[in-house]
Order: sequence, then C-alpha cells, then structure tokens
Amino acid sequence: MLVLIRFIFFSEGEDWSEFRKLVASDSNLPDREEVLMLIDYHKNDIDKRKQLLRKLNRGIAYRYIVHNIFPELRRSVITIVGETSKLGKEAFEPVSSVSGLFVSKQEEALPKDQPDKPVGESEKKQACEVDISEAEGPVKSQTVLAVKNNLLYDLALAPNIEVEIPIGKRWSLNTEYKCPWWLNSKHDFCYQLLSGGMEGRCWLGNRQKRDRLTGHFIGLYAEGGIYDFQLRGDGYQGKYYGAAGVTYGYARQLARHFSLEFSLGIGYLTTEYKKYTPYEGDIIWTNSGRYNFIGPTKAKVSLVWLITTKK
Repeated sequence: MLVLIRFIFFSEGEDWSEFRKLVASDSNLPDREEVLMLIDYHKNDIDKRKQLLRKLNRGIAYRYIVHNIFPELRRSVITIVGETSKLGKEAFEPVSSVSGLFVSKQEEALPKDQPDKPVGESEKKQACEVDISEAEGPVKSQTVLAVKNNLLYDLALAPNIEVEIPIGKRWSLNTEYKCPWWLNSKHDFCYQLLSGGMEGRCWLGNRQKRDRLTGHFIGLYAEGGIYDFQLRGDGYQGKYYGAAGVTYGYARQLARHFSLEFSLGIGYLTTEYKKYTPYEGDIIWTNSGRYNFIGPTKAKVSLVWLITTKK
C-alpha cells in the first residue's frame, strides 16, 4: 500500500470579526468599551483602525492586546489528506484535521521601520511578530525641580517659597524661605520674621514604581532666622533662633505638573530674646532670656508645582 500525504495550509488573513469577539469577552482589557467603539466606527478604514488602537490612552490597551489577544488570532489550520492506492483502486479520504497555534515570543520593542503585521495573519515560518513601538506611548518625563508654597503659612500671612531638587529617585534636597514683614507702630503691632532652612529627604517604598517626589518620606531639617513680634503691648525680639529635627510627610500627585504635600516636623528649638514694652512712641527693654522647646516646630500643607523634562 502506497500512502502519499499532502499538507494544506489555510489562513483567513485579518480576522477582525474574531478579534472583536475576543475583545468583547475579555473583561480585563483596559479601555475595552473605547476599543470596541473604535473598531465599529472605523470598520471601513482598516489602517486608521490600527493607528488609533496603538495611540488609544498612550497605548495601554494595545500593549495588553499584543500580549493577550493577538496570540489567540495567530492560528493556522492544517488539513492532512491521505491518498491511498490498493489493487488499482484509488480512493481519497481525509485522514485528520489538526489545528495548531503557532506563537513566537512577543518582542518588547521592534525597530520603527519594521512594517506592521496584520491582525490574525499566519506566517510561513510559524512566527508571529508585532510592531508595538508606537504603542509604548509618548516619551515619559521625570521631575527635575519642584517649587512649593505652604498654604498654612499663607493663612498666617507669611509669604513663603520652597524649592526641592530630586537626587535620583530616592533622595532629595528641600530649601525654604519665609518673610512676613508687617509693622503698624500706631497700633503697637509688629509681625516680622526672616527665616530660611534646609532639609534632606529620603523617599520610601519601591521607587521604580513611583514618580520622583511622590509618596511617603522622612527627613532631617535645620533652620534659623531673626524675628520681632508685638501685639498691643509687650514685644519680643530675637537676633536669631535655631531649630532642627526630623520630618515625616506624604506627597500626592494631583495632575501632571501639580501635587499636594503634607508634612510635620518635630525637633528642638532655641532662641535668645529681649522683651520690650512701648512707651510714648519709643520702646523700653525690660528683660532678656533664652527659650528652649522640644516638640512640633513646623507643619506644612504645600501646593507643589512640578517642573519636568523628558527622560
């Protein structure tokens, strides 16, 4: 008996109908409803359909499709037909039908000049490659500088500004300056303060999964300045004050270039002061002393402007 076997390869090409069914049935697909709307609305323009799929929401949905849905479409159907010859009688009958799924390892990124592979197309070499370079979304950016304003100081009528510089993903250096300078001698009112400080911060958690200057942090700070405080009576004036301690805080990003930061500093504060009292348009020094304090020395609710650059 002589047996001849022929292999027949069959491919449907771009099976958008099956592709839509797989999309509709996958509840884990990001932006699934938008993908379905895009497929249905541009059914007469296949090229535009592909382009928009790659760009939808910075390519998040397309990357999921590449790794989870496209492999189901990379299918070839092989029909094996046996030709039998016995005692001069020729008969042809189908022996078996085998459906094989041929999927190569998906490349994370391919050269930009490589042509796109059609959805559902089978390759002769049984290898499926998809150009997803455009699906990686726009070039990512990283924070290089943050400019801040403490809203609590604003409520206390104390103009202030802070600048923070990230050092890698885990460390940063924060500087601050505040300068309320209000005086009304007629009403024996004085609210004057010139103060500056510096703080080193360590940002906690897995920094590979977080943007710079976001999340929880701890820090060490030091600050100092001069002051003159008076409110309808005795006043206190100091040529210097100093404070140092530890901080704990959290920063949450609100938008691409804005975040909100909360922090509390606990440490040691010391100052030498002079006490005075107004008398007939002049002031009289009454006594002097030193004041020391251990406890909360600063609190912040800051609005942060993030300055970024492309990676």
